[in-house]
Amino acid sequence: MAGPHEAGEHIRRAIALVNAVSDGPTDEEITPSEIAEAIRDALEVGEGELLPIAHRYLVEALDAVSDGMPADYVAMSLYAALGVLGEARPD
Repeated sequence: MAGPHEAGEHIRRAIALVNAVSDGPTDEEITPSEIAEAIRDALEVGEGELLPIAHRYLVEALDAVSDGMPADYVAMSLYAALGVLGEARPD
């Protein structure tokens, strides 16, 4: 079941990007496109193997990014998807 595991890696990347944005200005500018790309990658590698609820959370996160929603809202959906995959790791 590499699909869900790989999806989890992309979700963690998206979370890291969202957290960097919410932490404030950094040396590197992070664009919504970069966050959306990580989410799309998670959807793509997990296609057909993700639980429907995890897929829904990822689509919600992608929509939130494109709608310009706050980083906290995007992160909430991403963490929910990761939790459904059972891949949440403590920091």
